[in-house]
Amino acid sequence: MKFDQEPTPKENTMKHLFLIIVVVFATGSCAKAQSDEKPQYLFGTDSKVSVKGFGAVINEFSAFKDDFSFSTGGGGAVLLNQKFFFGGYGMGMTTQHSYALSTKLANGTLKTYTDLRTQFGHGGLWIGYIHDYKKLIHWSASTKIGWGSISFTDRDYKIDYHDELGYDQVFVLTPQVEAELNIAKWFKINAGVGYRFVTGVNQSYPNINGIETKFFKSTDFNTPQFSLGFLFGNFSR
Repeated sequence: MKFDQEPTPKENTMKHLFLIIVVVFATGSCAKAQSDEKPQYLFGTDSKVSVKGFGAVINEFSAFKDDFSFSTGGGGAVLLNQKFFFGGYGMGMTTQHSYALSTKLANGTLKTYTDLRTQFGHGGLWIGYIHDYKKLIHWSASTKIGWGSISFTDRDYKIDYHDELGYDQVFVLTPQVEAELNIAKWFKINAGVGYRFVTGVNQSYPNINGIETKFFKSTDFNTPQFSLGFLFGNFSR
């Protein structure tokens, strides 16, 4: 009897067939195991991160040079896990604040403005945190970081003097804390108290004596404020 004889073609065929069957079953088992796994996404229905959004109508009550001031505007933001949000905003002062001044022009003549109306607007980044949003009433905190301008118009808001007089670019920072009331899954009211910081107020003019005098000071705009917001969006997890 010979023990070192070469496998016959038939034996080789059987071995190859056996290996193919093993590979097919192994591949099928792996494929089934993988098919049972759900796809994973950073943002999606099965994600641990919930992405929503909202828009807001914002009203601010503050002071301007010791007078009552009202500003209105709005904003919109992306809301993550109903806790953190980031977006943008825009605000404009709507109350009328008159300003009168006399200035000495470059040719030495005097010019008097009797009823200039102050314009103040700003906009930029809006970020915030919402604590325990599931409660009917809960607290939150937010900050508006914006850039804007101060300028003048005439009595009827038709002539813009910013190319000639008083135009100033400013930086505005408004941190605040708020109380929120859940009205519906798509609507809530937000009331906040904060402080508005304005920097970059430095434009000046020569008064009747030729002395450079600032139109405004930062303290004219730096003020505590109360805000009332109406928020519309998806506020459910």
